[in-house]
Amino acid sequence: MLIQEVLTELSPAEVIDRAREFFNMRFSPYGGFTEDVGPSHITFRTEAGDVAVGVGTQEGRTLVRASTSRLHHEVSQFLITIAPPEEVRQNVPGPGASGAG
Repeated sequence: MLIQEVLTELSPAEVIDRAREFFNMRFSPYGGFTEDVGPSHITFRTEAGDVAVGVGTQEGRTLVRASTSRLHHEVSQFLITIAPPEEVRQNVPGPGASGAG
């Protein structure tokens, strides 16, 4: 499971909305269907695998942590839409956004 994270100035609700728009509206075989959503997370099921995005706060900003087993490029593409690419960290230690290790 690859875990990527970034800090953003967007609110947690804005991040969830942007994730929904990004993964549900993609015109590719990797467009996803929302499987579960709450104020601090959203998960998607795609033909190529699952994606989980979790949000929290850190140092007054929104911490976004996303995990996937197969859609690494798509997750990276999403994260750079909400923060500068150089701030996206990969292979973050600890549990993924879904809570799974």
